[in-house]
Amino acid sequence: MPQGLIKPNNAILYAGEPEIQELEAEGTLILPGRLVMAGTAEYQCKVGTAAGAATILGVADVESGQRRQEAGTTSPDCATDYDAGDQVRVLRGDIVVLVVAASGSTIAVGTRLEAVDAGCVHQFATAPKDIGYALQAKTGNDNTYILAKLTI
Repeated sequence: MPQGLIKPNNAILYAGEPEIQELEAEGTLILPGRLVMAGTAEYQCKVGTAAGAATILGVADVESGQRRQEAGTTSPDCATDYDAGDQVRVLRGDIVVLVVAASGSTIAVGTRLEAVDAGCVHQFATAPKDIGYALQAKTGNDNTYILAKLTI
């Protein structure tokens, strides 16, 4: 019998055993499914950017008690983002997770992904700064979740 990934109701993680790191949010805009990078202090994190792709730490998980909206909606974010000073649960490792694809990007299944502004991903286009590969295709102009295999 074929087996597929079981979709959780309230989580970014789909499969794998992640390394979990609790960090303090340095600023705002950190939302579940967005990539985070090292902050100013070693205990902080902030939203990932293309320039910081080499320092991407992982993907922000859903805060306890929050619910993310269903994939494919025009607003893939939870009701509220992490405030500066909040504890952010960051997932990394050889895992399958939901990440936010950048607005206007076209991503094919199996293509390498890289970090871009606002903690989003898009199809790998530059130097070796990829963070994983896509398990779902995405076309369109809205920020939506896609399933990805992280390799960071």
